[in-house]
Amino acid sequence: MWLAKFTAKHATCILTPLCVKHKVTDFVSLLNAWKEEDKGKYFYTEFHTVQGTEAQVSAFAKDLKKKVKHLERKGNFIFTMNEEPLEKEAYDPAFERKIIYVKPVMVHHDGNEYWEVASWEKEPITNLLNIKVLNTKLKSMKKTKLSDVFFPRIMPKLSPKQREALELAVKEGYYDYPRNTDLETMAMIAKVKRQSFQENLRRAEKKLVPFLTENML
Repeated sequence: MWLAKFTAKHATCILTPLCVKHKVTDFVSLLNAWKEEDKGKYFYTEFHTVQGTEAQVSAFAKDLKKKVKHLERKGNFIFTMNEEPLEKEAYDPAFERKIIYVKPVMVHHDGNEYWEVASWEKEPITNLLNIKVLNTKLKSMKKTKLSDVFFPRIMPKLSPKQREALELAVKEGYYDYPRNTDLETMAMIAKVKRQSFQENLRRAEKKLVPFLTENML
């Protein structure tokens, strides 16, 4: 199987300017896409996992709702359904059924997109890379065997404070080896007491670790 990693500067993406505006990072999984010739449109459904504070995610979702056909939100998880005119044939390679989205597309708050896709054939990936509006920059493409494929799942329900503590711990390198930060420093960044931050982080870990273990069985 062919595997490619690349970055993109999507000129017409509705998500990128919103991620930059609200300082959130959106992990986007394309769930399905279809054409309706009589309506002259593409339709596609996406699942979003948005990283940011509760206020940032809420503002992001509010703006996004104005730009899509349907939107449902639960915490930092968002489902959307959108449409594009059929004459935008440049998008055909992105909706190609031969493309496997190995990981969600990461739309970063710095304005860049990070893609990882696979296909049994090289040509569908090459066609995707050649979409002009994506402005892609190839990092790597090789023929390999996939050892891990991402499947989006609704994660355990975390409170906003638990989720923010967990995201901050990851961002600051708390789970790196050796650790790049400690609880005291993260509590200062979060502007809460050390004990409160530690409790939120531990509660998040207690919910998350059994969930991941169960999904690995």
